[in-house]
Amino acid sequence: MAISDFDNVLVEDTFVLAWQRSANCLVFDVIVSLLPTHPNYESPKPGEWACYKKGNLRFSAVTNVNGLLSPEDTANTTDPDGSVDYGTIDLLERQRDGRFRLVGDFGDVLVDADDVSLAIV
Repeated sequence: MAISDFDNVLVEDTFVLAWQRSANCLVFDVIVSLLPTHPNYESPKPGEWACYKKGNLRFSAVTNVNGLLSPEDTANTTDPDGSVDYGTIDLLERQRDGRFRLVGDFGDVLVDADDVSLAIV
């Protein structure tokens, strides 16, 4: 099922920088790849093929998370500028049962949450 906050985002080209879980929230810090139809889109910077912006992928009213690896157990890459990322998001979908499925190097994750949103920061 489609998630409206991601209509103008290339999810498969969105990089995960970190993630944090609190009592009722799961947040992924990301570098999101925006499509030209996104309101925050700008021409790509020199040397980049897409418009990348920092953002937060936030699951709210979380009651359960299964399959999420710890950062220590996840392969990462150090970029030439010294920044670290944990790969891209391979899949983000809302399943028929209402749970969210998020797949990447960080795990094949099922999240019981009321909502997911994306904020460009």
